[in-house]
Amino acid sequence: MTSAPYPLPNAFAPLRAAHLGGKRAAGVKDVLAAGELVLTSGRLVACDPLIQPERSPFTRALVPGSYPVYLFVARAGGAIGFAEVRLGTAAVARFWMATLPGQDPATLGPRETFCYPVDTGLGCFADEVALIRLREADAARRQHSDDPGYYDAVVRPGLEANGGTWLNHRPEPGAADNVVFFRSGDGDGSYPTWFGLDADDRVTCVVTSFRCFPEPETAEDRQARLAQAFAPLIAAVERDIGEGLRARGFVGPEATYKLKDRELKLVYTRDDGLSFEVLSSTHANHHLFTTQFRWARGRTTLDVGNEHRKAGIKLDLKEGIAVGDAAFLHAARLGASYVAHWDPLEQAVLGYLPVKRKK
Repeated sequence: MTSAPYPLPNAFAPLRAAHLGGKRAAGVKDVLAAGELVLTSGRLVACDPLIQPERSPFTRALVPGSYPVYLFVARAGGAIGFAEVRLGTAAVARFWMATLPGQDPATLGPRETFCYPVDTGLGCFADEVALIRLREADAARRQHSDDPGYYDAVVRPGLEANGGTWLNHRPEPGAADNVVFFRSGDGDGSYPTWFGLDADDRVTCVVTSFRCFPEPETAEDRQARLAQAFAPLIAAVERDIGEGLRARGFVGPEATYKLKDRELKLVYTRDDGLSFEVLSSTHANHHLFTTQFRWARGRTTLDVGNEHRKAGIKLDLKEGIAVGDAAFLHAARLGASYVAHWDPLEQAVLGYLPVKRKK
């Protein structure tokens, strides 16, 4: 099986493992047992049962049987973060997207998932047969104008009996199949479901994430987020400064990131050893913090602004360090000044950072 092309619920596996081991994982307020889900046909559906009871089952069928449903409540906020159908106790070796007919995970972008929409604050797991019975029962109630409706008459009282969080309901009391309702995290939204597979690619669980537990980030994830945060700054520097530098023999830019300090180093270089550098950092929320513009050769540097003073050219910047979005203004003004006054500015830079010209 190839690797998944979409984000995975990596926070879930350690929470489930702790629960299987009789422990409470960090960040978990409680794990609620919502009874057994009976799959008579094996065609599992995850949906908002009150707005989309006609939703198709997942393409991967499960072995018919009765399986426990567990709800993982987040300590922060107290909302249900994960809903699990547990088919076995084997460890999750990998996750795979639960898809409907016509859905292809290969068409997803790097941070995209297939989801089901929630508009009543409720999700569910159910066999396709049980949802057919639910639709029929709801339609029968709608024939009576004085009926309060399925939610008010059946669902809400059942939820309230379980602290407002879940309801294990049989639409037809004499039938075995059922619908397990539960609160969908913080409310309405769109939520993805995965099959958790064991080492032999057998389904050991099915899990829906309501995005309440923070997902652990890999170094690649952090770098991608950092690159995304700096992308507007790099684009501005390229637009305002990069073209002029390349016209004068520089190549680049080369971008390197320091994850620990959330920093960017953007460098344009020339074959005589002279380089133009942009050093930037972000806050923890990935908004720009400080940005420094400077010239360099080896370990010697010259902050932008000094070359303008040496050349006697007025630059409406107090220094070559900007805070926050002022970095974009710096890039625009520097780019314009370099285009208009390159020769005297270059001489001022070389006067401080002498380079050996090729013969």
